[in-house]
Amino acid sequence: MVSSTLPHCCSLLLLLLLVPLLPTVFTDTKDDCNKMPILPFVARPGIDPFIKSPSGEFAFGFRPLESSEKKNQFLLAVWFNKTKDPTIVWSANGNKPAPEGSELKQSGKKFVLNDPDQVSELWKPQMNGSSKSSCFVMLDSGNLVILDEQYKIIWESFHEPTDTILPGQILPMNTSLRSHQSDTNYSDGRFEASLQLDGNFVLYYLLPEKIRRPYYATMTMQWKSVLNFTEDGRMYILDANNSTNSYSLTEKNSGSKESFYHMARIDPDGGFRLYRHPRKENPTSDGPESCSSSSWNEVQSIPDDICGRFDANTFVGGFCGLNGICQTLGGSGGVRDTICKCPPQFSYLDPSNYWGGCKPNFPLPSCDNGWEANKGHVTLQPLPNVDWPFSDYSFLEGVNETECKQQCIDDCMCVVTIYEKAGDYCWKKKYPLSNGRFSTNITRKAFIKVLIDPGSEKKGQSAVVVLALLLGSSAFLNILFFSASIVAIIYLYHKRRNSGWNIDSTLATNVRSYTYKELDEATRGFKQTVGKGAFGTVYKGVLASDSKRFVAVKKLEIICCKSSVAFALGEEEALIDWAYECYKDKKLDKLIENDEEARNDMKRLERLVIVAIWCIQEDPSLRPSMKKVTQMLEGVIEVSVPPSPSLFTSSPPSFKK
Repeated sequence: MVSSTLPHCCSLLLLLLLVPLLPTVFTDTKDDCNKMPILPFVARPGIDPFIKSPSGEFAFGFRPLESSEKKNQFLLAVWFNKTKDPTIVWSANGNKPAPEGSELKQSGKKFVLNDPDQVSELWKPQMNGSSKSSCFVMLDSGNLVILDEQYKIIWESFHEPTDTILPGQILPMNTSLRSHQSDTNYSDGRFEASLQLDGNFVLYYLLPEKIRRPYYATMTMQWKSVLNFTEDGRMYILDANNSTNSYSLTEKNSGSKESFYHMARIDPDGGFRLYRHPRKENPTSDGPESCSSSSWNEVQSIPDDICGRFDANTFVGGFCGLNGICQTLGGSGGVRDTICKCPPQFSYLDPSNYWGGCKPNFPLPSCDNGWEANKGHVTLQPLPNVDWPFSDYSFLEGVNETECKQQCIDDCMCVVTIYEKAGDYCWKKKYPLSNGRFSTNITRKAFIKVLIDPGSEKKGQSAVVVLALLLGSSAFLNILFFSASIVAIIYLYHKRRNSGWNIDSTLATNVRSYTYKELDEATRGFKQTVGKGAFGTVYKGVLASDSKRFVAVKKLEIICCKSSVAFALGEEEALIDWAYECYKDKKLDKLIENDEEARNDMKRLERLVIVAIWCIQEDPSLRPSMKKVTQMLEGVIEVSVPPSPSLFTSSPPSFKK
């Protein structure tokens, strides 16, 4: 608590300074009243604000709800109108969202918000007296007021706050702020900030059956307290009976009103927080006048650690219920939020109530022949920086991490073990777990005992069976296709060989292929030379089918490392068949004598030879396209095993150097 002395003369001076301003205030509200649009005001998408404050900083009207569960529903609300994202500071119908087509209109002497069918009243301001409501006026302070026909204020939003208070607003005794369910659900939440009749400012956690559990208090009992929120973002509680008594709720400088908007709010997670938002996009000053971004930033949170404020003695299970884990996100100048998570293989008791606790997705362990008796079904999931401060029934000292984990595995009652390396401490805990929390400040490591999911093993086995069937089917189809190809090749080979050649009728008009043996016989062993050219020697020959017709046969030489190759029917084959035999016998090194660079990359050489063999297939239909050749050379597609390039020829000749 921070105390300060406020002299009586200061309060009197402030009052005297405000008195001359009162006529101006009412003159402005009268002018604004005359500017109010004609009712009714209908809720519909894309509608402009009903009215704005003179500066345009605040607006009043219908705001569409962003919740997926409440599409085409609206809040009648007041919001910051010049911030990057419009921020609601007061709402009339948080518990009764207005469907599209709802109307704000005047009914008798009162303003009322009705549903589209004009059956239900969604909101009606509570006003004393019988004065007739004349108009709404939005003030620059963010206060929405209703004036009567004499332009007197007969109702104001500052007297009926929801979850937020603004600078210049005071919170008298017996007044409360109520949190929302979430940032998109504006119905009543589970937390309350109350300035009680005894003068104590208390934060409450609201349980069913109207049970309230306090988790923060200023202890300002016996005061005639008033919570003040100044224009420069300071909040303090003042004792109206004794001005020397004050309690400051803010400890940090939140920046000047010229540089920042301010607001204080009881958030859906229970934190009562002071926020600020830069009035300009990019403040250039340093220190308290600077801001990290054009958004709302937390200045201070009460309490600072909500997870730690909830203990099992006061709150069953803690902030997040039994077996839950509490974690605070953000902070350090941003917007903080406290969330509830479940341990691995646990789920929320109520998916719509994350703070209601968690349940395991497997049977509870039992010392009477439970699943944990089979050590093959047990695993410990590590949870760094997590602790459940209560629920321990055994404490061990002087054990390492492995021993600590084994102690829990061997103990049927143990569901969680907490290990702290500093001191080699080990705590064993049992169900139900309470006050679970996660924080980077927690140096302990939790290990939670869970069941190895037998379903995952079955899924794995099923996947193996399916994969085996697919692979087996693929292999069978490949074998079938290969067998059919072999049969087709053999059939074509025999058909072609048996058909023979009609030399007399085709020799003059068609190109004929000859075997080496036929050419050797025609030239009588390449004996009679006709001439020599750049690529080889030309020999005279006579065809066996036509002894009267002479032919010229050119014998080509190899232009690659070997200058002259004499063909013979002995040990080795012709060049193409020899290369194929080298490939088939895995002796490709014979093709690259004295080429060290090629020897260093035999896999690439093998790919090149295979592609070459495909490209010189005698059957044109077997030769790959140039696109496919490029893809095979680049390794984009697999290169299959090629057939013999001399498949349709007779016994291939051999050659030797």
